[in-house]
Amino acid sequence: MPKCQLDGCGISCEFGCSCMSTVGGCDCECENQTLPAFSWLKGMERADPELVVNFTASDMPIVRLAEIFDLLFPGQIAIPASKARVRVTTDQVIRQVKLGDLVETIGLAPLKKPLVGRSVADLKP
Repeated sequence: MPKCQLDGCGISCEFGCSCMSTVGGCDCECENQTLPAFSWLKGMERADPELVVNFTASDMPIVRLAEIFDLLFPGQIAIPASKARVRVTTDQVIRQVKLGDLVETIGLAPLKKPLVGRSVADLKP
């Protein structure tokens, strides 16, 4: 059973999991649940590729991570065909990485640079 913990938040899941944090907060999600609340974007107007984040994942499908990043940067995230079935596990927490750089670090491909973030107001249910 995958477990993810990061900066005061954590989750155990039947399938894969991931967590992301900033000074604004932390969110964790399971592969088979709804998309995250993005509470770590608190106080921001837009998703910012320059935002410094911390990240961890355990057995999380790259396709699921692409969904999350596509919500933040609509239409700008691609999955290389050779990685379509990859499950991402970080050996340790990835700390102090720019959100835009994290996209590439986990194996996704930005379709444009710099990435243009979605309005945070558009992410709220």
